[in-house]
Amino acid sequence: MGGFEVLVPIFGISLFLVPIVGVTTILTLRYGLKPFMESLVKELREAGFAPDVGPRVQIQDLTDQIDLLAVEVRRLREGRDFDQRLLSDQSTPGGSPDSVS
Repeated sequence: MGGFEVLVPIFGISLFLVPIVGVTTILTLRYGLKPFMESLVKELREAGFAPDVGPRVQIQDLTDQIDLLAVEVRRLREGRDFDQRLLSDQSTPGGSPDSVS
């Protein structure tokens, strides 16, 4: 029975120490390590060490840029057509905004 008498205080102490160590570890990781890792990632991104994005993300970015370019080209064409209509109305004799052909 001598072995059990030694184990009872050890188990009693560990009953309180294990949760305390667990909570301490979780809080340390949450409030200590996470902000450190976030700032490290931010600094690495700013230094040019951005993570390699996959080809799908690159293709999606290119597709979005092409769509934006298409919208801009359409607006430029509409502006050009409007300018040409204004100039053609002014160059015709008797061309007034009220006379529509």
